[in-house]
Amino acid sequence: MAEQGTDVRREIRDFIEREFLYMHPDVELADGDALLGMGVIDSLGFVELVEEVQSRYGIDVEDIEITEDNFGSIDAIVRFVEQKQSAA
Repeated sequence: MAEQGTDVRREIRDFIEREFLYMHPDVELADGDALLGMGVIDSLGFVELVEEVQSRYGIDVEDIEITEDNFGSIDAIVRFVEQKQSAA
C-alpha cells in the first residue's frame, strides 16, 4: 500500500504542478501546504482537482466529502484516495 500511496502522491503533485503551479512560479509547494490558503488553486481549481481524482482513481466523491480536510493539500488527497480505495 505504501508504494501505491507514493504513486498517488506523485500523480497528484504532477497534476497540481502542471495545471496550477505554472501560474505561481515563486511558490515552493510542500505536500502539507494548504492549496486554497496559499492561492495555488481557487474554487474552480478545487472542482477540477476533485474531477481529476474521480476520473484518475475511479472513485466516487460525495458532495459531503468535498472539503479542505479531504482536498486541501497533497497529503489530504493521498489519505482520502487511500481510504476510498481500501473501502472499495
